[in-house]
Amino acid sequence: MTKIIDTFLFSEPHEKEVLLIKFIVGSDYITEWVIVENEYTFQGEYKGVFAQQVLDSDERFAPFRDRIHLISASLQYPAIDYTRKDIDTQGMASERRQRSLAQKYIVEKYGHESDVWVLLSDADEVIDFDSFSDNFTFLTTQLTAANDGLVQVPRRRFWYDYDNLWNAVRATPIVTVQRLAQATGNIGMGLLRSDYIGAVTEWERTLVFEYSYCYRREHILRKFRTFPHGGMTDEEIAQSMRCNHIPISKFRNKKLDLHKELWMEKVALTPHNSPRYVQENFTTLRTNIIDEMYVANRKIDYPHLYSLSHRVGFWLKQLGKKIVQTLK
Repeated sequence: MTKIIDTFLFSEPHEKEVLLIKFIVGSDYITEWVIVENEYTFQGEYKGVFAQQVLDSDERFAPFRDRIHLISASLQYPAIDYTRKDIDTQGMASERRQRSLAQKYIVEKYGHESDVWVLLSDADEVIDFDSFSDNFTFLTTQLTAANDGLVQVPRRRFWYDYDNLWNAVRATPIVTVQRLAQATGNIGMGLLRSDYIGAVTEWERTLVFEYSYCYRREHILRKFRTFPHGGMTDEEIAQSMRCNHIPISKFRNKKLDLHKELWMEKVALTPHNSPRYVQENFTTLRTNIIDEMYVANRKIDYPHLYSLSHRVGFWLKQLGKKIVQTLK
């Protein structure tokens, strides 16, 4: 039978609820979860380690503890140098190195076995083997069809709240343990993750869900201060919650337009867009971070985006891009 190993990074206690969701909805078919944490943030700040304390202090984690392997490290990364243009490259070098700390353990334990796949995920990315009884069979069918030991599993991402859907689809890679063993260098496993998380076509059903920044406001701000991608102010993050779009950073020269991938929308949860556990516990999980008037706020704060000339110009530009792509 196919074995699935789920390996991911853990940061701070505010990730506890998404971590629990990960265990609950993946439990039936995950052989082992391999967690990697570090005493320092990706931006060089000392924070300590918390995973063991989180797992031991809440009995809701008890059913899963015997399948969790925790790797804790003390790698001090340099602080991001904001005078340089490659701030993401700096932060991601730290992320890739930390993630790769799990490679040796996984390869040594499972490398002699056949049909072992390793999900390269994050703490807030959950693979759903709970909502539909044949989800595991559906996944293994996709894995069997792969001929290079790697599959990009389409991922639906909710941002700031459990019913706040981002209008884009990205991937979470899953690789054979043999493909993982071929990754070289101290960031090899991290590159396997980062090189294969881009846009993909949705499958007929969603198996992986991501709950990004589904925390209290102060923890959202903390996450932005510690993750690999710096350069966003508290005011810019607050504005993104007011109008329900991704943070637009002046430092990054990012501008807001009508492209769907810049916006999130509140949706009704269904068996096809959310795991059963999230649907059943939404009342207690929800963060209520997004301003209820976000649609009206958009028209107030960005009136130029809603002018007829801007809308027509944007859609003509998009049409032009599609024509060019068709002709290639």
